[in-house]
Amino acid sequence: MPNIHVMYEGTHDLDFNEVFTGERKASIGLTEDAEITSKDLSNNQIKAALAQHFDVGPDEFTDHYVDIAPNGNITVRPSTPFGA
Repeated sequence: MPNIHVMYEGTHDLDFNEVFTGERKASIGLTEDAEITSKDLSNNQIKAALAQHFDVGPDEFTDHYVDIAPNGNITVRPSTPFGA
């Protein structure tokens, strides 16, 4: 299962199933028992699930960039140029 690497108040490496629980799937518009992969998700669904995971407001990840790697891993980081 893919991992989610999140740069938010530090760096977090999360398991996909830890973030996309059945209850959380339902809250972002998917059926609770849906088998999903990272490629099945929109950036907004990923950000909403992370906001719920970190128990913060839904706009907390608005300015973050989402990258889905070919292997299914997800990286979520602030939208800032590297080296800045």
